[in-house]
Amino acid sequence: MQFFEYYEGDSIIHRINPAVKLGLFFILMLVITFIYDPYTPFIFSVLALIQITVLARIPSRQVMKMILPLLLVLAGITITSIISFNTGMEVAPRILFSIGKIEISINSIKFGLTIGLRILCFMLYSLLFVATTDPTDFIISLILQFKLSPKIGFGTLAGYRFVPLLSTEYQNIFEAHRVRGMEERSGAIAKIKRFKKFAVPLMVTAARKAQRVAIAMDSKCFYAYPKRTYLRDIRIRKADVSYIIIFILICAIIFITLTWFGVLNWGYRSLR
Repeated sequence: MQFFEYYEGDSIIHRINPAVKLGLFFILMLVITFIYDPYTPFIFSVLALIQITVLARIPSRQVMKMILPLLLVLAGITITSIISFNTGMEVAPRILFSIGKIEISINSIKFGLTIGLRILCFMLYSLLFVATTDPTDFIISLILQFKLSPKIGFGTLAGYRFVPLLSTEYQNIFEAHRVRGMEERSGAIAKIKRFKKFAVPLMVTAARKAQRVAIAMDSKCFYAYPKRTYLRDIRIRKADVSYIIIFILICAIIFITLTWFGVLNWGYRSLR
């Protein structure tokens, strides 16, 4: 299982309307963007992990395989943010230590952790959405709930479906070359040369598959009538409304609690 891949299941989160999940997660990420303390994104990251492992029933071992490579990138971003923080903007900077001209203060560490944990929070909620949302259900939900044009929706779905097909086709070409005795070297330069060599057959395969999809859509009179029916009935049900209420209540309790303890900070100026 890759990071941006649907994990098939029948959990509570899997059954929630994709439009509901998209709207809730987008609003939450928008709010967290304006928060400058490490506690808030950390708590919401834990909340996302609970939903992924407990409610969505995705094995924690599988989750770690997906996010572990990205954690190294997050560590680099966090360290870079700590070093690049301007301590001169602070009214009374509390310097912990200095490395040459670089001064590390308490606020610089808070700033670095805020950026790192915020990206982690975005990553986990993106994983929660992608891993629990079937692409076809997502497109139909956008068409029915967000009134997206079917031309754009199904065109996007067809393009999304092509990605794993082309990946499989690339692997088939690679194996065919090995069967015929062609040596394939490893390394970045060898992969670039291999991609250039495989580009033409991949383009031919993509064009052939696109033509087949176009013929299939024309034969089924796609978008010939103003109204159409859908095989999957994607509606906002009572379970979706309950999830919205519970999710908003939990978020409200977290924000109120953090405000009560005085650790919730809004805006970059709060670090002064």
